[in-house]
Amino acid sequence: MTLRKTCLHAAVLIALSCAITPLAGHAAPAPAPLTGDAWRLADEGYRAYNRGLYAQAQAKAEAALKLRPDTDRLYLLLVYSLQKQGKIAQALQVADRAIREGHGNPALREARTNLAAAPATGGSAAAPTDTPAYRKGFPIATRAYDEFNAGNHAAAARDAEQAFRTDPSQGAWALLWLDALEAQGQYDAADRAVTTSLALGARNKTDLVARQQTLHRRLAIRPAEAGYQALINDRPGDAVPLAREAVSLAPDITSHRLLLMTALMLDNHLPEAEAAASDALVADDESTMSLVMRAYLRQRQGKTGDANADFDAALKQDWLDNDQRRNVQLIAADAAIASGDGARATSLLSSLPGNDVDAGKRRKQAGSARAPARPLTLSAYPPPLQDCHDTPYGTSCDPLPSDASVSGDPAMRAYAAYGQQDYQTAITLARQAIELNPEREVNQRLLTTALAAGNRAQQAEAAARIEAALAKKPDDSALLMQRGYLRQRLGQPALALEDFRAARATGKAPPTAILDEAFAMSGTGDKRGAVGILKQAIDEADAGRLELDPQQRYNTRAGIAGLSREWGATVSAGFRGSRPAASGAAGAAVTVPGDAVFSTAEVYWRPSDFLNTSTRVFEVYGRVSNTLYDSGSKTNSQTVDNPCAGLVSDASSTIDVTGTRNNGITGFPTTVGAAGFRFTPSTETGFTFGLERRFNLGSATYQGTLAPDSKKYQCALVNSTYRLRLAEEILQQQGLISTPPTNQQTQAVQDTLNRLGLGAGQLVANYKTHQGDGGWLAYMTYGFYEGTGLRVDLPSWLTIEGYAQAGYTWQDLPASFQLRNVTTGQEVATGSGRLRQDQGFAAAELRFGRSIRLDAISDRLIVFPYVVVGADWLWQKNKVNISGIPSEITALLGSGSLDLQNNGSTWSLGAGPGVNFRYWFREDHYNAPRSYLDWTTQYRFNIGGGEADRAKGLFMNMTLSY
Repeated sequence: MTLRKTCLHAAVLIALSCAITPLAGHAAPAPAPLTGDAWRLADEGYRAYNRGLYAQAQAKAEAALKLRPDTDRLYLLLVYSLQKQGKIAQALQVADRAIREGHGNPALREARTNLAAAPATGGSAAAPTDTPAYRKGFPIATRAYDEFNAGNHAAAARDAEQAFRTDPSQGAWALLWLDALEAQGQYDAADRAVTTSLALGARNKTDLVARQQTLHRRLAIRPAEAGYQALINDRPGDAVPLAREAVSLAPDITSHRLLLMTALMLDNHLPEAEAAASDALVADDESTMSLVMRAYLRQRQGKTGDANADFDAALKQDWLDNDQRRNVQLIAADAAIASGDGARATSLLSSLPGNDVDAGKRRKQAGSARAPARPLTLSAYPPPLQDCHDTPYGTSCDPLPSDASVSGDPAMRAYAAYGQQDYQTAITLARQAIELNPEREVNQRLLTTALAAGNRAQQAEAAARIEAALAKKPDDSALLMQRGYLRQRLGQPALALEDFRAARATGKAPPTAILDEAFAMSGTGDKRGAVGILKQAIDEADAGRLELDPQQRYNTRAGIAGLSREWGATVSAGFRGSRPAASGAAGAAVTVPGDAVFSTAEVYWRPSDFLNTSTRVFEVYGRVSNTLYDSGSKTNSQTVDNPCAGLVSDASSTIDVTGTRNNGITGFPTTVGAAGFRFTPSTETGFTFGLERRFNLGSATYQGTLAPDSKKYQCALVNSTYRLRLAEEILQQQGLISTPPTNQQTQAVQDTLNRLGLGAGQLVANYKTHQGDGGWLAYMTYGFYEGTGLRVDLPSWLTIEGYAQAGYTWQDLPASFQLRNVTTGQEVATGSGRLRQDQGFAAAELRFGRSIRLDAISDRLIVFPYVVVGADWLWQKNKVNISGIPSEITALLGSGSLDLQNNGSTWSLGAGPGVNFRYWFREDHYNAPRSYLDWTTQYRFNIGGGEADRAKGLFMNMTLSY
């Protein structure tokens, strides 16, 4: 076999040393010595070629030629690297250029001759050249080669295709067709051309299949980058189909398989993620990263035995160095600790030195390891990090413990930092990745994404970068989507909507872009339009054109239900075993109200064209509330302070009170109405502001009994004997009677009291305002809710809900006042004035537990056992201003402004267990459940505050939200 045939035939491709060996009989000129970077690049190129890494060898040769364009052997390295990849036309173009520039190496000329007459390769016989088809196609092919060398790749592709279709046995013409298409960046068309060439019977099947695999690797980059972008945007469900596409195109690329595992894991599809890891091990059974990831995924599912087997298999791999083995030991120990197996964790760590900080931390954790009470979560048991870096054999990824600092590829470290929401570190590392590889587009987009999550200046830089990239590629759907996400973050939903629409118009955006368009539209306030698009998304999913998993489909339906809601109603009834203590009139003893049920009914309206968007809620509402049931209040037999002590000389310091029970007031007399509005500027922050006008409708709400804070007033009201003594002492202080008074003076005072109706019996002071009058309430609420909605992808999930509210109520109403003798029934005096009531309040409650879907009964029924902590603070200042009372009475009781009892502030704090049941209903094909019936009960124990009765006892509530 001649050197010419040996160097050319693809089935027996020669070593590079053969390619650069001078032909016998030719005097080869001594090659110029290579030094410095040129020598290093050439050496790396030769090594890559010998390992079969022809694309890498091509890149090194091109870089070396930029430094030493005078070196024949670098041209030979480049020519044969291209030939080995099946890029015959490009190899021929390089050889022609080298010869034109005066490089007369005989091996280079021989290579040029061989390439120009390249026979079919791939293990098949040479194609015949004496057929009519060949003679007809040859001039067309010759023209195509000339067009390719002249840079007219579109014409070359057209003529090469025509030549090949004329004689499909000429595989070299098929390769020229592919080269011309690739030179234009038409990789999809090149992929179809390979399929067509094979179908037409091209003889160089091996070369064509190899070229198709290279094309697929290149085509896989686009969905892989889009998949990483979806993960960055916290949309793992969107990343899954993109990762599957990348794996399908390039199953030998480990990073694509890791992307698929990660996306499935983050999307809570653990069995599918485990299956993806198993598939990766079938493709490469020596991949430590895939084996460790499968072990982690199995541990997450509670398959401890299978997980341990995988970790043990990874530790037995004899090619691991000491650092790699240590990392696997730490990761396996984390799994053992998470499963509660402290003994295994200790054993795994036994070979690590005592001064190993990471191992020491895990040894302490192993000592207190307990079996998990619930399935492991991503936050409780985070996955290993993926430390990926380039090697001569491609990208290699090593597993690192979840708490490790990722070394190696700064891009991967940037992804890790971004995932930990350390955006400033991600920005720094992304800049480093670009410095190392500025041509890698995914690094450029990584930096832009990281900048978009930074401060305002960094977001502006991200916007400028996107604008610059779009100026070069105005129809790039990924860039348009990225700008749309940034504009959403900047609070520009209208501009974001334009981008999402433009991205979809290219036909290259992911199918889920329809959801982005819908939510951007709702952000502009066009909620009805957004609902229409979301319904279209459901239709697309029904037709199989949009892949939505069950939870994504449910979330889309929930979006329709939420955005289409323009009105609603809520009815609730609450029961408390204890309520705030209060003081009765005339210095009566403290009373403890009994059990009662309070009801509230509310109707609200959300104007669709005013303030309401997907992240902003404005509601106008009307509400009525009252007491449905009240068991009454009880006054226990007790000894209390005597209000007359210190005012009347012979008054005792205390008095005894006989226990009594008073019937509670229920029904319409207790009814209070309200009309108001509330506004949530951003559902992301959770703050709501409200203002409402209250209306006292029931008789018990606009009239009642006054309990003055004045000791003199209380003393005068409570007892006729003390009332007489108090009147005498007031007259003595004024010098109108003697001290002590004579019998005649005492009788005169008593006669005056009798005339005024104050001579005997107990007095009570009543007030009455106008029905329908009321006060105002201004309030602010912060709500935090995680896992409170219905989930269809998990049987149970962590749930945290809490709120904090602060507000102020005030009313200043005209009122009439009446002083009445309870014993005789006589109206003693009347007056007029104002009733002023001010109250500030704050309350907070936090519930923490786990929601469980009761599928055995209904997949729409949820039970939520929880622990609750509740606190409240109450401040009030109530007073009356009275005028028109006879002077004799005002002299005794006083007049003008009187403070009422219980002014000041109190607080309480309680905690205890609780359970909540919620049933969701009213759903259809497009809408998720829009209504629910909720029942919750809890028992709190007082743990702080001066008002223990307010914080302890049984609390229950039932709510119907429609």
